[in-house]
Amino acid sequence: MRHLILAVSLLLASTASAAPAPKAAPAKAAPAAEPKKLGNADCLGCHADESTGRKVDDKVFAASVHGQNSISCTDCHDAYGEGPHDAQHARLSAADQALVDRLAKASWGEGEHAVKVTAPSAYLACQNCHAEAAGAFFGTSIHAKWLREDTRAPGPVCASCHGSPHAVARKLADYTPAASPRVPVPADRREMRKACEACHGNEEYTRAAGLNAEVKQTFQDSIHGRMVRVGNAVAPTCVSCHATDKAAGGTHGIVGKADPASPVFAATRKNTCARCHQGATDNFATLVAHKSIQETGGHIVPHVTHIAFSYLTTLTLLFFAFHVLIDFVYELRQRLAAKGHGVTTDDIRSVIRFDIHQRAQHWFMLSGVILLGLTGWPLRGAGVFTGAPLIGTLDASGYSTAFMRLFGGAQGAAIWHRVGAVLIIISSAYHLFYLTFLAANKRLPLSMLPVPKDAMDMKDNILFMLGLKKDRPRFDRYMYLEKFDYWAVFWGIVMMVGTGFVFWFPVFFAKYAPSWVITAAQIIHGEEATLAITFLFVVHFYNVHLKPSIFPMNWAWLNGRITVANLKHEHPAEYERLKDKIK
Repeated sequence: MRHLILAVSLLLASTASAAPAPKAAPAKAAPAAEPKKLGNADCLGCHADESTGRKVDDKVFAASVHGQNSISCTDCHDAYGEGPHDAQHARLSAADQALVDRLAKASWGEGEHAVKVTAPSAYLACQNCHAEAAGAFFGTSIHAKWLREDTRAPGPVCASCHGSPHAVARKLADYTPAASPRVPVPADRREMRKACEACHGNEEYTRAAGLNAEVKQTFQDSIHGRMVRVGNAVAPTCVSCHATDKAAGGTHGIVGKADPASPVFAATRKNTCARCHQGATDNFATLVAHKSIQETGGHIVPHVTHIAFSYLTTLTLLFFAFHVLIDFVYELRQRLAAKGHGVTTDDIRSVIRFDIHQRAQHWFMLSGVILLGLTGWPLRGAGVFTGAPLIGTLDASGYSTAFMRLFGGAQGAAIWHRVGAVLIIISSAYHLFYLTFLAANKRLPLSMLPVPKDAMDMKDNILFMLGLKKDRPRFDRYMYLEKFDYWAVFWGIVMMVGTGFVFWFPVFFAKYAPSWVITAAQIIHGEEATLAITFLFVVHFYNVHLKPSIFPMNWAWLNGRITVANLKHEHPAEYERLKDKIK
């Protein structure tokens, strides 16, 4: 229009003047102005402000891997339709437009790993720099299935695992599982499980997507999950088992477990297990599943074992807690009644109760049990317990990790745990040789064998401590509590050492025993450990150290001696037999 007006004006001017105008030199055409190349400062000039709705922190972006590699805003946003508002955007293909439309609808979850795509076209730019990873992710992975076809719920995007492109956008360290359990998993890959759990542990999302809602819980309660949570650097994480071969896309090419290309495909899962457990069999591979331990293998024996030990542990501890309580009240009454009485010769005189061999056996057992408790309990307590009474969700893995540092970390604690196992095996072997020697010399006492009288003594003693019976039972060399302690150790050694060897050499046992036997062994080991440690450090510790009449301890475990006064009180029937020999 400007050119038209100018032409008309010139025409009018020429007709108005008769004099010929001097010939003007031809004017040079002005070069067209090139569009301004926008830099990150131009973009951040607006997007550093909250009011744009898409705030980008310039300092956070500068510290990100994209900022550190001088990636500009327009490298991702310009060419694909999310760039400067007056730029000429590229036309998207039908396939790319369909992908953008699906990305634009994705919005669920909260926190660091939420799926909320505010610039869907920008994700197409990822493949410009990350062609191999993007090809595996968008092309074959189960995670991007929702971008290729209709699914019940959207899945993850790049930022779900790597963080916001404006913030972290981290590249995970390379990791190829090797056939050795001593190959450490890089720290960032161990932390990657949190990104997996953000989706697979989200109850609302798993319900919407039709996924197993217990994946997070079952992994964290498994031996692998517990080791990861206490900081074991060689323990496998999600990607250790689920990531495909690098040639098939690695972590970005994860496929469904029903796909033959999946490392956890039923027919080839043993090969994945063999990366860390050389010689793993199909039977061994069935031990690892996202199910509660009593359901693994689909056999009834682990379930029955779990129920039986749950009742055994609960009822045993409840009974003995009651026994300790009434005994403590009785002891206090006795202490108050004896107040003001002086020391007698019976409080000074003592007799031998345990010889040096018995004490040595106890020292081995004591050292081994304490070491096993200190190194095993943190792993036992490293799972997440949901719905704990008065607490809610209890996560003790942080305390377990800190405590294990005393033993050189999770791997060091595992070594010390085996040392503790060897100590109780030495104690058991020592005791059996000792009994054999006594039997050979016809000096083996039978006073530790349970008899029907023990049941009557227990009933009468409880009634006596409650004040419902006048006389206390006359115990011989060993009362029912001491017999229970003794035979509980025998039971515990069989249970703990037997199942402990199963875990020490799991591949070997999996070759000859069905998977449900190994699963039942795992249940027994954990439940029996809980019962034994709780009983020893509460009931036994009270009887040997905290009982008012012997506080701070019964010295017999150190010097093997018992005072005559305690012998009269605790074992009157034995005193009657020995009183003529006591000087």
